[in-house]
Amino acid sequence: MKKILLTILFINFMLPALAFEDYMIVSNSIVKSIAVENDKILDAKPVYTIDNEKKIIILTPLSEGKTKLLINTADGEKIIDVKITDKKTTIKPEEGFEYFEMDIPPEEIEIPEPPFIPDKEGGK
Repeated sequence: MKKILLTILFINFMLPALAFEDYMIVSNSIVKSIAVENDKILDAKPVYTIDNEKKIIILTPLSEGKTKLLINTADGEKIIDVKITDKKTTIKPEEGFEYFEMDIPPEEIEIPEPPFIPDKEGGK
């Protein structure tokens, strides 16, 4: 039993760590449908916001490989090439879409400080 557990532990430590990056795609027009050529490589889900614009897609890499993403928008169908490796996710730029990594916010976005709210005792 000890040999089996030690073997499993060694195998887990020897496997390379995969650092897949999740992406958010923002469309200039309403997204009607999404299809992934190989759903074992990539998962794509639309996100419906409070104002219900239906312009956001979340991409979650599942394994290494190349696949295509077919996005049907109000402006027509677009095909986006996606390549996933253990170190990087590469998305071919397509007009009408913006791409953002989910793990790292874009540099141009500033997160505002929360407003100051004094406590009930009148402290600062």
